[in-house]
Formats: sequence, C-alpha cells, structure tokens
Amino acid sequence: MSRFGTYYAHFRGMRNDLTGLPPWARAVFIAIVLPGIALVALSILVFVVSVAALLILAIPVYSLLRKITRPAGGGEMGLVHNADPWRNEAKHVDATVRDPDLNVPDELNGE
Repeated sequence: MSRFGTYYAHFRGMRNDLTGLPPWARAVFIAIVLPGIALVALSILVFVVSVAALLILAIPVYSLLRKITRPAGGGEMGLVHNADPWRNEAKHVDATVRDPDLNVPDELNGE
C-alpha cells in the first residue's frame, strides 16, 4: 500500500508540474504528446474495425453451415448422422430395489 502512495504522490507532483508550466510550455508539451494520443485512438479504431470485419465475414458463413448441417423438417437428417453418439452404445440395466430385512443385523453400523 505504501508503494501505491508513492506512485500517487509522484503522479500528483507531475500534474502540479504540468499545470504550473507557462502557457507556451504547455502548448509545446501538448504538441509533442498529441501524435501519441492520436496513434492510440487510431489503434483502438483499427481494432474495432477488424472485429467488425471478422463478424461481417464469419456470421454469414456460420449461418450457412448451420442451415446445411441441421436436420431437415421431416425428421430426415442433413449432414449430421447421429446427434448423440453414445446412444448406440448404451446398454439397458435392470435393477431391483429390495427393502432390508429388519431381523438381519446391520454390518455397516457394527450391530
């Protein structure tokens, strides 16, 4: 926490130094920093445009592939052969539940 305090004090001192500059010095500082700020804004804009282009290209292809691979309306299968591959391998198991005989001692409880 003390490290945060020193960073905050350093930032506050730098801010006071910038606001304490004469107007001509602030103009020079802004002229030097402005291209960097513009590059950051442009990189964010390029990222947003690239994500939009990805979605514009990917969504129609995804929709087309979904329509092709979905089963047809009459119960026919499209290109998907079996939606549940484990269904064919499942085996039927019969189980019978019996009520315990009350006259037999319980081995788990040590009786």
